[in-house]
Amino acid sequence: MTEQAPAVLESRDGKVVTLTLNRPQVKNAMNGEMVERLIESFKRLGQDEETHAIVLAANGDAFCSGADLGYMLQMAQNAGANAQSGHTLTHLFRGIAECPKPVVARVHGLCFAGATGLVSACDIVVASSNVTFSLPEVKIGLIPATISPFVIQAMGVQAARRYFITGEVFTAQKAHALGMVHELCEPDSLDLTVQAMVDNLRKCAPQAMAECKALVREVSRMDITADATHAHLAERLARVRSGAEAAEGMQAFLEKRKPKWVA
Repeated sequence: MTEQAPAVLESRDGKVVTLTLNRPQVKNAMNGEMVERLIESFKRLGQDEETHAIVLAANGDAFCSGADLGYMLQMAQNAGANAQSGHTLTHLFRGIAECPKPVVARVHGLCFAGATGLVSACDIVVASSNVTFSLPEVKIGLIPATISPFVIQAMGVQAARRYFITGEVFTAQKAHALGMVHELCEPDSLDLTVQAMVDNLRKCAPQAMAECKALVREVSRMDITADATHAHLAERLARVRSGAEAAEGMQAFLEKRKPKWVA
């Protein structure tokens, strides 16, 4: 009997780890195994000092078609599992967004429903020009609840009003114009574009990148007219500036050499 392939593959190139969705026969629809593996992987890699950045990719002709409907129906028929499954999905998207490591999404083919939550939770989204996006939950009587905080932040409130309600398909060009996609490229240059982004991340200080991720999350929720906000940010800068990583970075700049974190 052939052993079933894991739903998520993990590979390493130095300090960069690629997590690859691996259910191509169903367009990488997310089932329980895939969700649990992703949660575990982002938690573990987020604490791994040998990991500098993470790429989220997929096998087959699609990035991800969203949640596996068989899995969703199974959850809906069990009240306890139904409630828990929503919390589990929240852990997944928060786990990506709050992972201390920068996360780059490599998007191709289609990116539907929960998959838009995956990419919206990532820090940098690189997509090929032929990708199609959709939030089609309303067409089967559902709502994009657990992904909504991340998708709304990625595409903006007005766009979310439209695409949540209509469930219509929109292009990679439209997603790029909305700011949901950072880098748009031709399909045959997708890997090169992702690699260029990863190469740039290799030059950046790991703790500083983690601090920047947290900074964006916090400042986006702050009152920028409040004195307490600016006092907190000044203190935060002073703390980071007095750390060992900043000392190494500034010293390396003055000595015209690469800092120690550059592989």
